[in-house]
Amino acid sequence: MPLKIYNTLTRQKEEFVTIHGRRVNMFVCGITPYDHVHMGHAKTYVTFDMVARYLRHKGYRVFYVQNVTDVEDRLIARMLDSGRDWRDLVAEFIVEYMAVMEALNVTAVNHFAWATDYIPEIIGQIEGLIKKGIAYAVDGDVFYDVTKFDGWGKLSGMIVEELRPGARVEVDKRKRSPADFALWKSQKPGEPAWDSPWGKGRPGWHIEDTAITMSIFGPQYDIHGGATELMFPHHEAEIAQAEALTGVKPFVRYWMHGGMLMVGGEEMHKSLGNFWAVPDALKLFDGEVLRFFFLNAHYRSPIDFSLEGMEEAKRSYQRLLDTYQVLSQSAKRGSDGPKTADAALDAAVTAAKTKFEEAMDDDFNTREAIAVIFTLASQINRSLEAGVSKTAAQRCLGQIDIFGDVLGLFQKVRRQGLVPTDALLDILVQIREEARKRKDFAVSDLIRDKLKEIGVTLEDAKEGVRWKLK
Repeated sequence: MPLKIYNTLTRQKEEFVTIHGRRVNMFVCGITPYDHVHMGHAKTYVTFDMVARYLRHKGYRVFYVQNVTDVEDRLIARMLDSGRDWRDLVAEFIVEYMAVMEALNVTAVNHFAWATDYIPEIIGQIEGLIKKGIAYAVDGDVFYDVTKFDGWGKLSGMIVEELRPGARVEVDKRKRSPADFALWKSQKPGEPAWDSPWGKGRPGWHIEDTAITMSIFGPQYDIHGGATELMFPHHEAEIAQAEALTGVKPFVRYWMHGGMLMVGGEEMHKSLGNFWAVPDALKLFDGEVLRFFFLNAHYRSPIDFSLEGMEEAKRSYQRLLDTYQVLSQSAKRGSDGPKTADAALDAAVTAAKTKFEEAMDDDFNTREAIAVIFTLASQINRSLEAGVSKTAAQRCLGQIDIFGDVLGLFQKVRRQGLVPTDALLDILVQIREEARKRKDFAVSDLIRDKLKEIGVTLEDAKEGVRWKLK
């Protein structure tokens, strides 16, 4: 089954066909480091980390670029309000962002491109648009004339006639059309600025991304990802800039947009008081639980964030971790030789592999892919009770590790490995079993209760007592 991706540009699922063979060039709109990373950011970056992981799993060589918008209106507003230098704000919040991404197992990005490193390229693109009659300079500012681009609105469905003054766009009488957007902004007091043919100033938001991607990928590339709210005007403007400048269409082959993060049915916003910073959420939940929460829904679906929903995600993910741990023990310490449930377990693994790939090939349907893992986990538990060999457990564990690599899950429990803690727990379990055989139930119960206090539960199984670490 070929991989199919829902393309926002065509509003349908399309078979994924790359521009350059097995190479995939992919760009995702990155962070503006002026404030704490919020849960909406986390959803987006977990989503596209998963996309890059799966493409690599399919054998593609993915070059994943994410920008850092280190000069932009919100950052400057924060600088002026706080009295802090904009570079200090960027340094603080980019460090937080990287720490959050590490906690969420977001590791697939190859290159972070900083907007201010591309000022010459930005100026060059603006000059090119002016020469083509698409852009015009006014009082040190440069605007893009959307009426000169016949493709304006094709991504979002917005049309120029709908953009009346005061409706979705800022009123500026210097503009030829109210929908025209800034490519270059003249310097205002206290703002950072760079030299340009139009005087000191800074780039507009939209031109930064186009300059970065065209410098790295050329006039056309495979995948552009981002949140739904960026579709208009940001992504619409990127298309207008690039296609007007180069004439190459489409600028991006596949546009992917993730669903909104909601709170109580409303979009998450600071102004509504329903804002959740990821560092605050990480104080309550492990990063892999947050990642599981996001992936346990299709990326295009909106997600309603709540503490109750997170608690349910925590319990669900823990069930998978419990199964992983007991399977891992059988794979490391089980007995050799064929066992009763080997065939059933192998068949379940084969079926899970096929169904997992089918789900992921259907526009990265992680919700169905995770359902496949739960079904396999149920069979694993039944097989372990009936008895499986060490080699069968190892085969199964290897496949689950592949699922985990694609989804970015089970990473902590894998890193744990066979460490001294595991060996010590095995010794304690053995001592407890010997105490039970002597009918020394006081010692046996004491060991069980003390282990439970530190998050270790004991379970009786056909092959002996197993422990689970919470």
